[in-house]
Amino acid sequence: MKRKTLPLIVVVFLLSGQMSWAVAQQTATGSDWAAVQRIGTDEKLVVKKTDGKEVKGRMIEATDTTLRIDRDGKPFEITRTEVRQVHVIAGKAEKGKWALIGAGIGGGVGTGIGAAKYRSDRDDYGIYVYMGALIGVGAGAVGGLLFGQSRRERNLVYSIN
Repeated sequence: MKRKTLPLIVVVFLLSGQMSWAVAQQTATGSDWAAVQRIGTDEKLVVKKTDGKEVKGRMIEATDTTLRIDRDGKPFEITRTEVRQVHVIAGKAEKGKWALIGAGIGGGVGTGIGAAKYRSDRDDYGIYVYMGALIGVGAGAVGGLLFGQSRRERNLVYSIN
């Protein structure tokens, strides 16, 4: 019984951490273009256009009719009528945190798989537990690092329906 509660607790903990982020994302909507004009120069933006495409870049300026961003070193203009949502990207990617979480989960899963393959009546089967843990930690750390690299907080500044 003890083996089944730990994975359940880990899953509930991870999902509850993501829930507050999703709720905050949905409640912070605004339809005031002046909020876009108040965004500081060189802030990281994600602009969702009315055609469904996303454009990422750094803020240059916003006038009454256009939004100008720096996209890969080149100015890029989007008319106000094409803008559906504007998000400001805040914070840094937490690669280390997610790599540790992934390593912990991978180590647990690898150890569990190794323990399931273990047989006490065979001499060489003792290595399965240790190798399962080692492979699980490595794979989990890489997966967590890649996941954490893509995670940044997006704050919705402007949205139209």
